[in-house]
Amino acid sequence: MKNTAKKEKPIVRDLSREPRVKSKNAPRKITHTITIAPTNYLHALWPDVEAQLERAVIRSNGRWTMEVLFNVIATGQQQLWLAFDEDKNIDGVGTTEIVNYPNKKMLAIQFLGGDRFNDWVWEMLERFNEFAKETDCHGIEATARQGFWKWLSQDDFKQSYVVYEKRIDE
Repeated sequence: MKNTAKKEKPIVRDLSREPRVKSKNAPRKITHTITIAPTNYLHALWPDVEAQLERAVIRSNGRWTMEVLFNVIATGQQQLWLAFDEDKNIDGVGTTEIVNYPNKKMLAIQFLGGDRFNDWVWEMLERFNEFAKETDCHGIEATARQGFWKWLSQDDFKQSYVVYEKRIDE
C-alpha cells in the first residue's frame, strides 16, 4: 500500500501586520544578490522557492497552479528571479514574462513573494528594470494585490487600472 502524505495548504499571510514599507530613497545596506535562476537549476531550486511562490499563486484564485508555473519557468516562458542573502538563504522570489503586444513589448511581473521585502525588493525592482532594457522592452507591468502599491508607487509605476473579480461559479 502506498503511503502518501497530504500536503498542507499554505497560509496566506495578512501582510498588513508586517513592518512599514521603507522609502525607496531611505539609506539602506545592500544585503541581497538578485539573479535569474538558470532553467537547468529549476528542479534543484524548486523546493527552496515553492512555498514562497505558492502564497502568490493562491492569490490568482485558480488562474494558476504550481504545476503550470513550474512548467512555464522550465520552458523559459517566464524567468525565475531569486533574492538571496550573504548566507545564500533565499528570502525573495519573483517571476517575470516578456509579453509581446501588437505595438509594444513589456516585461510583466507575474509573481513576487518572500519574506523581509524591505531588505530586497528595491534591488529586485532595479534588476527588473535593467532586464527590461536589456531585452528591449518598452516598459514593465504588474498585476498585484493592492499592498504592493506601497512599493511600486515609489518606483515610478503608475496605476493604470485595478482588477476586480466576482466568482459566479460557486
